Amino acid sequence: MLHSPFTITILYDNQSVQGNLLPSHGFSCLIENNEGKILFDTGESGPLLLANMEKLGINPSSIDKVVLSHEHYDHVGGVASFLTTGIPISIFILPSFSAAFRKKILDLHGNIRKVSQGMELLPGIYSTGEIEGPINEQGLVVMGVKKALFIGGCCHPGLVKMVSTASKIVGQKVGGALGGFHLCDSEDEEIMSQIRGLKELGVDTIIPCHCTGFTGMEIAGDIFGENCINAGVGSTLEWT
Repeated sequence: MLHSPFTITILYDNQSVQGNLLPSHGFSCLIENNEGKILFDTGESGPLLLANMEKLGINPSSIDKVVLSHEHYDHVGGVASFLTTGIPISIFILPSFSAAFRKKILDLHGNIRKVSQGMELLPGIYSTGEIEGPINEQGLVVMGVKKALFIGGCCHPGLVKMVSTASKIVGQKVGGALGGFHLCDSEDEEIMSQIRGLKELGVDTIIPCHCTGFTGMEIAGDIFGENCINAGVGSTLEWT
């Protein structure tokens, strides 16, 4: 293994697992190891994101890169507050992001990096690149000794499609899937198809968050049993 183990901490989600941390609609998590730190998405509210980070002892200046999955408000809403801290940082976005959003980042002195294809962001952490769907999106892939971890913001292009792409990018089977799965508006049959599809891809553990929806959470629990992990703001996961 060319990199040290990773720790993933959920900073922003629809629910919280710690009473002193605030939940809200949206998603953000921190992926870190000895090589660096990546902030994935920024939730809807910048002040709430920064408050949760402060309570968790995370200094914004320690973050190396920010990766935004797609341009919906509940994933990019906090980026302005993050940039107004004065930290010079690269923001990795997709070509499909609007000109208005790009101007906003540049006005706040953010360094824009466009992600089209899968690429390594830090040793052992990759972007899936832009995946086409009803809303184009990118996810992250964290490599492990045996299997990789997929992290998604909303998975608008489809959960199975995004995990399949992630596996191809790193040349590893995906053993874990974390994040928003966007099953909240799906029919039961579609939810079961997507969750069972993860099993068929070799996924062992899922950590559904944000837009997965109550029915999605329930079906995920039925299919994955104890390997479906309840999570929220303050949850941490070690990936080796």
